[in-house]
Amino acid sequence: MSAAGRYGGLSAAERRAERRARFREAGLETFGAGAGYRNTRLVDLCQVAGLSTRQFYQEYDTLEDLLRELYLHIDSIVEQHVLDEVARVDDLPLDGRAAATVRAYLSHITRDPRCARITFVEVNGVGERMDDQRRQRRTRWIDLLCALLDSFTARGELAPRDFRLTAATFLGSVDGLMRDWSAGWIDATIDQLTDVLLGMLLGRLGAVGIPAMPVTPDSAQLVRRRPRNRRATILAAATDAFAEHGYHRTPMTDIATAVGTTSGALYRHFRTKQELLGCCLKEGLDLVLNHVDTACGGDAHADAALTALVRISLERRGLARLWQLEFRNLTPVDRIGVLARSVRLTHRIGAAIQARHPGISPADRDALGWVVLSVVTSPSNHRTRLPEGVFARILDASVDAVIGAVIGAETVQSDAAGAGPPDTSVDQGSELRTEQLIIAAAQLFSERGFAAVSIEDIGTSVGVRGPALYHHFESKSDLLDEIIDRNNRWIQRYTERALAEGGDPRESLRLVLRYYVHFAMERPDLVGTAVSEARNLPDDAAARYRRIHREGIIGWARLLQSVRPELSMPMARVLIHTVTTVVNEAVRNPRLTRRPDMVAELCSLGELIALTDL
Repeated sequence: MSAAGRYGGLSAAERRAERRARFREAGLETFGAGAGYRNTRLVDLCQVAGLSTRQFYQEYDTLEDLLRELYLHIDSIVEQHVLDEVARVDDLPLDGRAAATVRAYLSHITRDPRCARITFVEVNGVGERMDDQRRQRRTRWIDLLCALLDSFTARGELAPRDFRLTAATFLGSVDGLMRDWSAGWIDATIDQLTDVLLGMLLGRLGAVGIPAMPVTPDSAQLVRRRPRNRRATILAAATDAFAEHGYHRTPMTDIATAVGTTSGALYRHFRTKQELLGCCLKEGLDLVLNHVDTACGGDAHADAALTALVRISLERRGLARLWQLEFRNLTPVDRIGVLARSVRLTHRIGAAIQARHPGISPADRDALGWVVLSVVTSPSNHRTRLPEGVFARILDASVDAVIGAVIGAETVQSDAAGAGPPDTSVDQGSELRTEQLIIAAAQLFSERGFAAVSIEDIGTSVGVRGPALYHHFESKSDLLDEIIDRNNRWIQRYTERALAEGGDPRESLRLVLRYYVHFAMERPDLVGTAVSEARNLPDDAAARYRRIHREGIIGWARLLQSVRPELSMPMARVLIHTVTTVVNEAVRNPRLTRRPDMVAELCSLGELIALTDL
């Protein structure tokens, strides 16, 4: 097929335009909110774009080429916005037109702080080509300002003169002031910046008799004193947003809106979105640790740590999900900080287990500790609502059941160890290459996250390149949809088999759990992708998955109610979510999967949780 052919519904030109747009958005994020132009590696930028380095070199020769395109793209959009505003206020007097022009420029260039950082900070000192481009754009702005000032002269509002030196001086002041503002060295609102620059311009023009701009109610609101808890409010909103939508799918503007402030205000607290993510996790874990340490003070029993941990996990349900799914997006330094805090937390849990089982081996103690942590953090993986006291009681009982378990050689049960999962082999008619793509995609999505993997990365891993990829799947989203759909079909299949084979509800419940554990152990990438990446599906597909997943949990909860009729549906759902969280996290934890009897141990622990005495 010719290079001009259509793949995935797009022509070659449309695909190229889409790629360049994705590279520009990735540049906006990495240069303007991340490490900055000088500290960005090509591989990191391509991960953010979800494209390959090969595709980058099809569009650009160097990262500087992308920076130059991005700078020109931003500056051209701002210029058009200013021209539109100048035309709109043409009937205003001089001070009104000048104020509207300055405000239009500042408000648009600062609307996204990433644009301001690139325009005023990142492009400085890059190289001769970048400097030439900036001089060309500066000349264009000087011409535009001179034309505006000439229009003032034509109306008799200013005496005729050559305004070029005035325009160049003013634009130099704008550049210097905005560079300091973008770097965080100046703390000012857009109104304050406009007043300063407008006064400078009008004073230079000799229009000193023009009255100062009145302070509008909106501008008065912008300069109000910041709340003392602004940082904590930002962290709470960011934690919820990152946990709900994912780090890559959450722009800073959404967090700012949730807090009731501007993106610029966020960047005065946190230099980059990645720094904000790190602070969410580190300071969130500090809060948890302080809560636990306080509970363990004095003569308190070691179990007090577990009770405190359950309560704080219910208060901060989003924190655990953020920890589980976004750890890979932290900087190396922040990863170390988060790991250090998690070690302190697991030591507290380990002390409680050791107090209950003085002779337990370190390996078994640590294994139970990770399971306890999964129980405690399980509420972050679902939205089931219960009165806080009831919810805490269920988690307390589940933790107690896990700590009371005896694992190791004694745990092996012949029925659990010998029972295999239902037949989950692929359909015989499926193409081998398609199956390879699905397996490779599940592994890459689970390890690196959907946003950091391109469909070309998936194809390369199985030796499929170029247009041949689109004979199997039109897009990366289609691959993700197939993975999650296949996960759902297999779960439905083993559930139906367990219900058919079980002699009574309790036996069917035991079989469902056993088949699920086997399935998850054999296909941890499939399970991991379904758990962590479903939110990256298109809205309609994501809604369909949530419905199917909810129906599956309800079906399992009804089976549990058949065994335990005293449970309400919400209580049964919480227990089932707790069991599945333990399994889903255990099969992706190398410390646990290396245990020789992990399947039998998970089956035993899952049954203990589901049947725990409340």
